[in-house]
Amino acid sequence: MASPSGHALREHGFALTGLPPVPAVVAAGFGDLPRPPLRLRMSWTADDDWLFQYVPAAAGPASPVRDLADRRLAAGLSALLRSTLSGPWLDIHADWLIELHRVRTVAPAGEAARVERPGRPAGCAFTLVAVAGRDGTGSLRSRLYAPGRVGPLVEAAPAPGQGVLLDRRAVVDDRHELLAGAGGPVVQDLLVAHLSPASGPVEAAPGPALRRRPMLVRGPAGTVVSTRPALR
Repeated sequence: MASPSGHALREHGFALTGLPPVPAVVAAGFGDLPRPPLRLRMSWTADDDWLFQYVPAAAGPASPVRDLADRRLAAGLSALLRSTLSGPWLDIHADWLIELHRVRTVAPAGEAARVERPGRPAGCAFTLVAVAGRDGTGSLRSRLYAPGRVGPLVEAAPAPGQGVLLDRRAVVDDRHELLAGAGGPVVQDLLVAHLSPASGPVEAAPGPALRRRPMLVRGPAGTVVSTRPALR
């Protein structure tokens, strides 16, 4: 599937999107649940690309082994999100904080299981709900609700490798059910990413052409070596 359309998000409040091949470290990470969400900071660089930086957990006992595992997982998720979140809908004049949740759901044969949705952080502007993997015969039913509507705004059924991107100013609620076929249980791995601006609310209108804060410049191996202002 193609990258999400800025036009679709502005007009409908949601857009279908696709995932590139899921890195092995990300697929394996679903077997290590439950775990706290991972956090990344996404910044537009002077190289006209997104730079992803791992944000360590602020609380909890320090564990070098766990921290290294989380950093490897974050690197795999960064590669996944770089393609999935690219598009004209995302303001490059803002830094974004991404809160990543991995949700594994098991539905017994012939039954439906509710997918437990992680709570959204304050100021969340966009949410990505994507099927990273599915083992067994089944389907996901996603219902999106707009403000003041009794019935769903839309129903979607993302397959593995597909997802739905939501503009939280237009879609206020989303509900998901995993439906298993009669032949046996189904296990599904869902990636949920909440995007919030790093500081201040999202502006309704595009920002000025002149970026008033310095832009990051990517160095070797993704490191930040200097900053300079840039025009967009």
